[in-house]
Amino acid sequence: MHAVEFETISKNGIIEIPPAYSEFASGTLRVVLMMNDAKKDSKLAQLQVRIDEGIASGIGNRSMS
Repeated sequence: MHAVEFETISKNGIIEIPPAYSEFASGTLRVVLMMNDAKKDSKLAQLQVRIDEGIASGIGNRSMS
């Protein structure tokens, strides 16, 4: 098995294989997709901070009603 790594932009669900890897343009491939989504990661980190603060504050004395 051969492995190569490159960055590209998908367009309408299509990923273009760069010319440097033309030998992979035909045939069966195994594809692993990795996406760096810093904005989403940041929002999740902020949410986790708020959750941790809520847990750390302890049990409240107010009821749901």
